Amino acid sequence: MKAAIQGIRRRTFLAMTGASAAAAILAACGNSATPANTPTSGGAATTGATAPTAVPMMVATALPAVAQTAPTTVPTAAMPMQAPSNGTLRIATPDKLTTLDPTGASSVAGPTLTVSRQIWDSLVVKDPMTGDYRPSLATKWDTPDPQTWVFTLRPDVKFHDGTAVTSADVKATLDRITQQKGPVQPLWGTLDTVETPDPLTARMKFKAPIGTVLGSAALLPVIPAAQINADGFFNKPIGSGPFKVNSFKPDDSLTLDANPTYWGGAPKLQSLVFRIIPETTARLTSLQNGEIDITWSVPPDQLPKLKGDPNLVVTPTPSYTYYFVWFNSKRPPLTDKRVRQALLYAVDVDSIVKNLLAGIGMRAQAPIPATVFGFAPQTPYAYDPNKAKQLLMDAGYMQGPPIDMHWTITGGPQIQSIADTLVSYWNAVGVKVASDQQEPGIWLDKNVKLDWDMQLQTNQVTTGDADFTLRRLYVSSANRNGYGNPDLDKALSDAAGIPDQKQRAMLYAQAEKIIWDDAVGLFPFDLTENFVYSKKVSGFVPVPNSIPSFASVSVAK
Repeated sequence: MKAAIQGIRRRTFLAMTGASAAAAILAACGNSATPANTPTSGGAATTGATAPTAVPMMVATALPAVAQTAPTTVPTAAMPMQAPSNGTLRIATPDKLTTLDPTGASSVAGPTLTVSRQIWDSLVVKDPMTGDYRPSLATKWDTPDPQTWVFTLRPDVKFHDGTAVTSADVKATLDRITQQKGPVQPLWGTLDTVETPDPLTARMKFKAPIGTVLGSAALLPVIPAAQINADGFFNKPIGSGPFKVNSFKPDDSLTLDANPTYWGGAPKLQSLVFRIIPETTARLTSLQNGEIDITWSVPPDQLPKLKGDPNLVVTPTPSYTYYFVWFNSKRPPLTDKRVRQALLYAVDVDSIVKNLLAGIGMRAQAPIPATVFGFAPQTPYAYDPNKAKQLLMDAGYMQGPPIDMHWTITGGPQIQSIADTLVSYWNAVGVKVASDQQEPGIWLDKNVKLDWDMQLQTNQVTTGDADFTLRRLYVSSANRNGYGNPDLDKALSDAAGIPDQKQRAMLYAQAEKIIWDDAVGLFPFDLTENFVYSKKVSGFVPVPNSIPSFASVSVAK
């Protein structure tokens, strides 16, 4: 099998991370009536052979430091003006940028999120180093009761046209997100009302207790109420962020100019130029030729050359993105947990990481990455073909028509080689699997309709909070993968409604054990994001969600 993997590695494949696109697709398919990451409905999974024994639950300790039951405040004074901005940072994105609207269908697409962070401010931001939530437009937040969150806004913040940012803008943004019913809408699915008793106070009332608001607020771009629904507004929108729109050509380029009166201090750059270069070779050639200054989503076979370039810096960063294969638990033979577990024991995950994902992947330990709040490591499924065969025998498995595994070329890095390797492993234990590459539109349509046996793809936990993925994708009412379990539903529902972060983390540990032991899917790899940039660039801070801010970046002449 190792020889087979090495043979695959030597082929040339289109190397794309697709993490952002996959996150957008997954989120767009979410049931808008359920939390942003709810699973598919279905009867409880069938039981069979004893699942792997989980190690004692170790809960991620990078809990948000904000005590959500008490007010959080910081000084509200604006930062002093800095020296005049100069220089241009040229950025190449691997995915298409089709719109600047951060509230609609592309609201969780990687390029949209990256650009939005430069143009708009959110209520809070998540510190990439500590995982703590820090003030942004909001300087204070409080939860007077479990169903109410009150945000106090920073005074004297202006949009790019000079108008003041107020609580009415927060309300208008949330209203539009609700109306658009895009992939970010489920984050606010239980929002009942937004009250604006004064220009600097936004009081959010929810239909049920909720503990996930700060993660959602970190993805909330506050847009001017007076213009948010105007025709053509998002062709050249205005925000309150460190950069303002100069020009935009969908799927081609975007130019942003520095906001010299930004409340957080003027950017060090004069402008940002985003170029959309989806083809990997062209993008990396442009970087090495000095035509662009920074990019990311680099395939593993290109890393040695880039690391050897004396003019470039390669910064590997553990990300919120991971690979997984879902099993449709409503379709025989995958209705039997023993069959699903057999498919996990049949795969040598460590060998795939070594041979196909060197430098961009590591073995996963849970259904969510280790970088995410709520992560709890599980006992790995060791590579054991004999155990896989025994489980198949115990389940009475008889080889029938091939099991189809759907995937799309934009689904993640090295996806074609990974698909081929997985099929080889499963065929080796007597399970015939057919690799079925599909066009993204067809793949998405079949995904929504549960018209598939298995799916190979990547996903990003965009908020860095387990709720974004676990509740959106795995509660029964989500109807995402044919699996349903009342105990899982309760753990995820309870975790979403508890402000105490330690209690939430313990509940997510319970949920992850259920998902892992019931083999709802194969969760083989967590992905590393490699940011690559010119040595002329300084002040860049890599982030696990691949949504960097460029406000502190400068470029030497």
